[in-house]
Amino acid sequence: MQNPRTALALLALSVSLVACDVAPTVGGAGSAATTERVILVSVDGLRGDAMAHMPTLSALRDRGLWTDSMRTVLPSLTVPGHLSMLTGRDVSGLGITSNDLDIGNAMALEMNGASTVFSWVHGAGGRSVAVAGASLVPAQRLADAQRLFAVDTLIPADLAEDSVRAQAVTIETGSDRPTLLFVHFSGADLAGHDSGWIVPGATTAAGTDSLAPYYLAAAARVDSAIAGIWNVVAADVEAGRVAFIVTADHGGGHGQRCIATPDVPAFREHCSGAGGDVRIPFVLVAKGVAHAKLPSSARITQVAPTIAKLLDIWRPKTADGAAY
Repeated sequence: MQNPRTALALLALSVSLVACDVAPTVGGAGSAATTERVILVSVDGLRGDAMAHMPTLSALRDRGLWTDSMRTVLPSLTVPGHLSMLTGRDVSGLGITSNDLDIGNAMALEMNGASTVFSWVHGAGGRSVAVAGASLVPAQRLADAQRLFAVDTLIPADLAEDSVRAQAVTIETGSDRPTLLFVHFSGADLAGHDSGWIVPGATTAAGTDSLAPYYLAAAARVDSAIAGIWNVVAADVEAGRVAFIVTADHGGGHGQRCIATPDVPAFREHCSGAGGDVRIPFVLVAKGVAHAKLPSSARITQVAPTIAKLLDIWRPKTADGAAY
């Protein structure tokens, strides 16, 4: 059971992040909004080079702003990656270098004046919903995670891609759609840990990593689920009411010495600065955003600021710049 003092501290921190950091300066951009709502899809553990094997994501790439080599933070882990994605800050520099959803990470955000895009949306009068695959937030940590990420509503989903897709589609076909919907898929990451991101010792004709068949099969299932969400919102994207973003928190396959367990090989882990671990995809499809490839300097910390720009809401001066 969670310590009551820890729960109260997390609650106080989340209230502080919303009330003190966001509310006084909402609307700082002062121009007409590019879009009314944003859908942010995070595919846990998706390497940038896996995008070429995903028909739906490739089709979205061909009509949007994209890269297959956006760089995540170090260590290339799930919680630091997602917090950097959602705050616009490299949280490893704030001392967040583990996958813990605890008071320590919440205090690190508060003490460094970092806040999430969910709190920026809340401060601007909008609402946020997150659909999280089970590997991101264990059931017993849902309340802690909701406070840490400062999201208005956190909905747990099963590991199956269809479960996540169904939750997202239900939200997007309902009458009270949120300003920001975050959708998290776990399958690719779990496949990488189970059997490997890459085939050890094998390379492609171009000399790059050879992605493992089981991992690619998992990426294909996620791709199909993304198609199910896209089909529901495509008309709204075309009309300029919704912006659709797909990205990841980290890749994998080069996790040398990432964990203490000696019998887990590097091709089944991640955390390093190797290209396969840190290069992730990013695709943005929105009316008025031109089709182009982002430069190699694109960073995961640009995701939240890009959302703020799309919604024309305030973001902290300490956050990174938008991707376009």
